[in-house]
Amino acid sequence: MLDFFLELAAVFLGVLGAFELDNYREAKAEDKERVRLLGLISREVDSNNGILIGMSREEDAAFGVPNARPMRNIWDGITSKLAILRNDELLEEATMLYWDLANLDGMLDIYRDYAGRYQYASSEEKVRLGPILFIHRTHYVDYIKNEALPQITIVRKLIDAELWREKSNHVPKSNTEDEKTAVQ
Repeated sequence: MLDFFLELAAVFLGVLGAFELDNYREAKAEDKERVRLLGLISREVDSNNGILIGMSREEDAAFGVPNARPMRNIWDGITSKLAILRNDELLEEATMLYWDLANLDGMLDIYRDYAGRYQYASSEEKVRLGPILFIHRTHYVDYIKNEALPQITIVRKLIDAELWREKSNHVPKSNTEDEKTAVQ
């Protein structure tokens, strides 16, 4: 009877150990995927920062039509995986950033429409369209400077903090006395 209980306990401990090992592997894989997603978002945010700075330069104010758009491909591609991110503030701020970028796309579409009309307009029509075009350009540039770029800064800081937190969680800690004294 004792043998039966010992075998039962051994099987139970073996199964429990297997579950714990599987959970550990899943957590490691999830951590790796989280870092990968943060890196992807980070690169897209950095690219958008450069694009938006270029679009908002004052020397380009002469009714030039921006030939770039903010990027949202990575964000759109990973939205089903966003639950893996643990930082709710990062999720909220990144979502706001991409909402800002979608709004900016709409503003750019309107501006491009007026710019196209302006380009092929008669002299009299250009006099009428010029101020409208200037207003729309001023509006999207102000939006970039006052909304999108500050939001990029916020998201960038949150991503950096999250990546630092992930990295610091995986730094091996020394327990040996020799290694502790060697550092001092």
